[in-house]
Amino acid sequence: MILNRRGRTLTLVAAAATLAAVVCATDLLVEHRTEAKVADQASRSLRPDGPVHVDLTTSLAGLRTLGGDVGDVEVSAEGVHRQHAVMDVTVRLKDVTTDGRSAGGTATATVGYDQVTRRLGALGDGLTAGGRDGDLVLGGSVGTLGLPVTVRAKVSTASDAFTITPTTVGVLGRNVPVDDLDALPAASGLRDRLKPRTVAVTGLPRGVALTSAHATGDGLALDFSIAAGPTPKGDGKAA
Repeated sequence: MILNRRGRTLTLVAAAATLAAVVCATDLLVEHRTEAKVADQASRSLRPDGPVHVDLTTSLAGLRTLGGDVGDVEVSAEGVHRQHAVMDVTVRLKDVTTDGRSAGGTATATVGYDQVTRRLGALGDGLTAGGRDGDLVLGGSVGTLGLPVTVRAKVSTASDAFTITPTTVGVLGRNVPVDDLDALPAASGLRDRLKPRTVAVTGLPRGVALTSAHATGDGLALDFSIAAGPTPKGDGKAA
């Protein structure tokens, strides 16, 4: 009797282990196929120069897909071309479904500082953009004397634009607020050049809005909110 009970117990354990292995294998297989499908759709929509990576971050995402619910998804693409700029984009969506809807999410587009410099116009004449301690910094030489300066700037945003506003200037060994530059004879005229510069962010997909911007080690990061509904496409529309 004891042997029979042990035998039944071992059989149940073996069956449970087999079932778990089958479930795990099925989940991984379907998850892999779903990730490949999402990556293909993102590649066709964004047309990036580099690779596209997709992660389904909800547990048992593969099996959930069989019921029409993908769960949370993160998509990263390198070298996306928008507004004459090249950027790396990461999109994070909540509760994605197989019919192309989501509960909303966020996105980040990182633009290299070489491209930020080109967008500054007169503000960037002679200055090169970069990041330092989380601040946007413009450095270089200005004026007929070629004064070396370091300009720190804040970045503010509207839903479809960001504005770079110089706040302080390191010149002649002093850190001077931009508003006080006229008091330095050697820096006369520099204040007019350091007026705020607004850059429009156009062609956003429906339901996507710019929320913030900050300097990183890799470039200027633009953060976006994504409204619930059809998942956004890279052509300014929704899926």
